[in-house]
Amino acid sequence: MATTATQRQSAIDWSVCARAFPGQSVSGDLHVVAGWADGVLMGVVDGLGHGDEATAAARIAAAVLEQHAGEPLVPLMQHCHRALQRTRGVVMTLVTLHLREPCVHVLGVGNVETVVQRADPRARPPRESVLLRGGVVGYQLPALQTTVLPISAGDMIVFGTDGVREDFSELINPAEPPARIAERIMARKFRGTDDGLVLACKYTGRT
Repeated sequence: MATTATQRQSAIDWSVCARAFPGQSVSGDLHVVAGWADGVLMGVVDGLGHGDEATAAARIAAAVLEQHAGEPLVPLMQHCHRALQRTRGVVMTLVTLHLREPCVHVLGVGNVETVVQRADPRARPPRESVLLRGGVVGYQLPALQTTVLPISAGDMIVFGTDGVREDFSELINPAEPPARIAERIMARKFRGTDDGLVLACKYTGRT
């Protein structure tokens, strides 16, 4: 059964929908939406495999992200890497929105697919994907470099773990509320071979 939660953070309306691997009671896929004075950190963490060990690793990473949410993404990823040395490790994608800048900073290690879908139909390109670097946080980090993407009011940022099919971006309609988007993606794209999580965030432009 999928579980859904919806909340509002400064400048962000968001919703998460998650399902555990069939037969499991816990999920190793977790989300973080943490604000500070000048911005919001959004992220999805996927503990390798599934079950208790995956969940334990993901919880450590989520706690580190919440504690250091206002830091730049490269040091933040390095904090997680050090904290996860004795675990099976995680993959994750992080997005930071700075409230005084019309852009987001993004960084992904592993295979948490993340797309920015433009609300303006005239925008070119209409959709951008976060560049993912191979590696495992806690085991082997690649060279880390953030990417900066523009963002405008109404744009959607949607994350999906590898328990969700990679082509989920075709179901994103920025005119809809985040909960509807997250639930539809989970209903139609959940693989059933691993834990799955979808985090949908709409940039409202409000601070």
